[in-house]
Amino acid sequence: MDVALPIASVIPSLDGPVLAALSTTTAPLTLTRAHRLAGRGSLQGVRRVLHRLVETGLVLEVPGGFVLNRDHLAAPAIAQLASLHGELAQRVRATVGAWPGKLVLVGLFGSAARRDGAEGSDIDVLLVSDDQDAPAFADELADRIRRWTGNSAQVIALSRAELSRLRRARAPIVQSWQSDVVVIAGDKAVLTGKR
Repeated sequence: MDVALPIASVIPSLDGPVLAALSTTTAPLTLTRAHRLAGRGSLQGVRRVLHRLVETGLVLEVPGGFVLNRDHLAAPAIAQLASLHGELAQRVRATVGAWPGKLVLVGLFGSAARRDGAEGSDIDVLLVSDDQDAPAFADELADRIRRWTGNSAQVIALSRAELSRLRRARAPIVQSWQSDVVVIAGDKAVLTGKR
């Protein structure tokens, strides 16, 4: 899965980013705004895609710009593809919520959290728990993430004591976690030692 733009894993052409941009709003997008939100391709390329999608009926040209035709049969699938990053977070949340162990923090970090990676990017997860079964659970979670996304997954399982040692040693990874972890479950304050 492309962690920056998951829809591109299924629709790798410029159509994917354009459809993802349109799926984020019901308000009309101008060509310039659609190009900016797509984050890929040239302005002329986005124009060609929009006009071709208008011809297919998937996109409507309306006063003020272009909108995804939400009545189109494919619109729900487009919306779902555009929201795959959120689906990943929901699946991780459901999996950790069903685990009987006590979790202090579970969060995405790295390119999956920043949403700046690519299709080959790892999906990195931090799991803080004092439960002795946490390392085995981390391996199980990594396997599930690989099956869900096709990406390699690295789940780092630490106890609070191990995290505290890393924090005292001023390990650079701790600062990275503090700045970009996206919390799935638990309390981010454990990263600063204020919990």
